Amino acid sequence: MLRELVLAIGIPLLLLLLAVLTLEHWGDRLPPWLQSVLRRRSLFWNAGMGLIIGLSLLRWLLRR
Repeated sequence: MLRELVLAIGIPLLLLLLAVLTLEHWGDRLPPWLQSVLRRRSLFWNAGMGLIIGLSLLRWLLRR
């Protein structure tokens, strides 16, 4: 059961962390369409990642 929880929550969190670190490290050398994402507010990004994490947790809870 713990393994499934780590898969349901850990993978989306790991992807979020890697994406944030990538954008911070290579932000000035990214393609123009990705640089525009950096200039926008992060509400859309945060909502999307929150939705992924929330749905993963809900899936894990319903499979218990």
